Amino acid sequence: MRLNQISNQDALTQLVVATMMRESVILQNAEFYSMVGNADYRRTASTAAMGDFRSLDANYAANLQTPGFANPTLKILGGHVQVDQAHERRGADIDSVRAVDLLAAARNNGRQFQSYFINGDSGVDAKQFDGVKTIMPVAQVAQFGAGADGHAVTLGSDNAAKLAQQKFLEYIDELIAMVDGGANLLLMDQTTLSRLTSIARESVTWVKNEFGKLIAIYGDVPVAVAGRDKAGTKIIPHTEVVGASNDCTSIYALRFGEGSDLSIATNIGMDVQDQGLVGVHYTHKAEMDLDLALLNNKAIARGTGIRIV
Repeated sequence: MRLNQISNQDALTQLVVATMMRESVILQNAEFYSMVGNADYRRTASTAAMGDFRSLDANYAANLQTPGFANPTLKILGGHVQVDQAHERRGADIDSVRAVDLLAAARNNGRQFQSYFINGDSGVDAKQFDGVKTIMPVAQVAQFGAGADGHAVTLGSDNAAKLAQQKFLEYIDELIAMVDGGANLLLMDQTTLSRLTSIARESVTWVKNEFGKLIAIYGDVPVAVAGRDKAGTKIIPHTEVVGASNDCTSIYALRFGEGSDLSIATNIGMDVQDQGLVGVHYTHKAEMDLDLALLNNKAIARGTGIRIV
C-alpha cells in the first residue's frame, strides 16, 4: 500500500499526506505494510536453490535451509506546528494562517523523509532509521569505471567521449540487472539525470504522474531525482570519494514491494492531529512510526564512482 492508503482517511491527514507525496518521489513509489507493536520479525527472501544432478541410487547433497528474518524497529518521524494565538487577537484569519504553515511543514517533512530514506544512520543518531545507503549489502555495490578513480561521463562527440557515454549507459543497465526482477525505480541527482538525458535522449521518455509531475523513464524504469532536504542540502551529493576522486556521485536502483523486496513498515501510517489551543499556541502534530525493511538483499543496488565532468 502507498502512504495515502495506509494512513487515516480523514481530510486533514490526507491533505498532509498528499502534500508530502507531491514533494517526495520516494513516497510516490514506496510500498508500506502494516505491523503491530514496536518491532517486527518479517521473513526475508529465501536463497534455497535446486538444479543438481544425482546418480542412480544416490541422494542429492544436503540442502538444509534456515529461515532468515528482518527486524524492523519503528522510529518516529514528524513534528508539530505552533501558531501564537496573539495573531488571532490582532485580526489574522487564524485558520488560514495555520493551514499555510501546516502545509509548508508537510512539504519540508516530505523532503526530509527522502533524505533519511537515503542517508539515515542510527549509528549517527539512534532516533533515526537506517537508510538505503546504510543497509546496502556490500555485494550490491558496484563501482562505475574500470579504474580506481571512478568513471568520468563527459560531453562531446569524439571517440573518447562517445566511449565514456556508452560505458555509462552499460553500467546503468548492469545496475538495474543487479536487482532481482529488475529495478522499478532509479534514484539519482538532477545533474546526473541531465547528463543521462543529454547523451541518451532516444532512450529516455517523459510521462506525467498522478501528481502532475513529469517523470523520466529510462528503458522501462522510472527515474527519480532525490532533490534536497529541508535545509537545502543535496540528498545525493557529488562529493563522494572514490580513489583519488572527490567529485563522485551515486545512482540507486530500487525494487519496492508491499511486505516484500524493499518495503516500509508502519503501524497506521501518517497520524495528523489538530490539538487546538495548547498554552498560547494553536498546535498541529503530524508524525508516523516507520522503518525500512529490506526483505530481499537483492532488492536494492548502488552504483558509485560516477563523475559528471
